[in-house]
Amino acid sequence: MERIPDSPDEADLPAQEATPRQGAWLPRTDANGRRPPHPDRAPRSRSEAADGLTIGRGETKPRLVMLSRPQDFAAFGGGGTTRSHPLLTARFRRTDLETTRIGLSTSRALGGAVVRNRVRRRLREALRVMAPSFQPGWDVLIIARPAIIEADHDALVSALRRVLRSGGVLGGQAET
Repeated sequence: MERIPDSPDEADLPAQEATPRQGAWLPRTDANGRRPPHPDRAPRSRSEAADGLTIGRGETKPRLVMLSRPQDFAAFGGGGTTRSHPLLTARFRRTDLETTRIGLSTSRALGGAVVRNRVRRRLREALRVMAPSFQPGWDVLIIARPAIIEADHDALVSALRRVLRSGGVLGGQAET
């Protein structure tokens, strides 16, 4: 390939390294990056509380224990009970664990990745509110149906509550 001599995309750069400029200031590794305090001003007192949006957010909701391994999801194929609702289907499996673990399944039938992620976030938030009343020792797989995309929050919570209660995970005895 032949070289075009005066191409604006190329520049002639010297092969030797540039000499450092005099007066360039770099902070020491242990410096905090702030300017030194003004000699005439008294230092401001800063609160010891953390900066940011985490102050005053209210009570923390319990953390959900999520199913994540393929073996956990595959275990639902061998048995358990299933409860259905127009918005979702739930499969229940009894375990010997002290917690209730939740798995979410959102197929491509719901839509693209953005839609599926939004559905998972909505389900997790609704489940977080219900988590204190979960009975221990259950694995639950929640399979979202396409109608869940258009459902409002109250309909989603109502469907989850109904399905979890009928499966025996929420608040006690399973309905038959």
